[in-house]
Amino acid sequence: MQAQAYPPLPDDLASKPKFAVIGGSGVTVAGEERYSFQTSLGWLINISFLDQEKRVLFVNRHLCTSWDESGKATYAPPHVVDFHVILYALKKLNVKGICAIGSTGSLRPKTVPVGSIVMPDDYAFVLPAPVTFWGKIPMGTFQPSGNEEGKIHYAPASKDDNEWVNMRSWLQKVLSPVLKEHQGKIRMAEGQDEQNWPSVFGCEVGVDVKLSYVQTCGPRFETRSEIQTYATLGHIVGMTCASEWTLAQELCLPYVLVCAVDNSANGLSLHPGGPVQEYLDHKGDIAEVTTSLVKCLTTALGAGGPEGKW
Repeated sequence: MQAQAYPPLPDDLASKPKFAVIGGSGVTVAGEERYSFQTSLGWLINISFLDQEKRVLFVNRHLCTSWDESGKATYAPPHVVDFHVILYALKKLNVKGICAIGSTGSLRPKTVPVGSIVMPDDYAFVLPAPVTFWGKIPMGTFQPSGNEEGKIHYAPASKDDNEWVNMRSWLQKVLSPVLKEHQGKIRMAEGQDEQNWPSVFGCEVGVDVKLSYVQTCGPRFETRSEIQTYATLGHIVGMTCASEWTLAQELCLPYVLVCAVDNSANGLSLHPGGPVQEYLDHKGDIAEVTTSLVKCLTTALGAGGPEGKW
């Protein structure tokens, strides 16, 4: 059914070296030709390219692994998204690195205000269930060998992961013009300035965590009691990106996450009109900024990424 709605990605495009951008509910891409791609784990559908040369692939995490009877993509809430299919397909599509954009709530609105754009350097699961390719595809332990696709024993978000660290630093420089373009529409988090935005306290990765993404299972939002606990673990909260980040690392794919903070987590809003009004006040600006982020990423990744891979 998928192939009826989205033709299979031609072999020459599938094998072509490329980068990928993963977006979600806050990212809209319209008008491009859409494709499908089959893996041993399932279909990835509704794939598009952001550039004319087809070097920058786009996947909407909520509209790429579920479909209706006609094969058209249907919305998959966070707990239904098939992250294994997404990441494995990107590996098989010869993707060299991933830039992801996520919508998040602030766990610390005084220092990470609604309307800010941040680049986490670490993450935490609050419901630590195994997220792994082990048992689904051939996987190594500490290093892949032979036909193994990746490794399962590694230190996440490590300063020793040079490819990831370098991609973070490169991406920070690439995205810096977006701040100037939208002056007054982007709020600054503690530790951000014009030189290091959207990173927090700089791009260097060390032992101390600068900004952590906390993932819940969804699809409901969190209770006030849960949020008070999660605030001790991190700075922003979402339902998807830590799963992507984990699986990307297993497959040895650098994954850099940029998050739009579009709401205060339950019970934490400092807005006089309440959390809903706070969200509405920033919704338009965040959508505009996110569009600029995607355009900036498309240009830089289409030119070859951090190492000029083309």
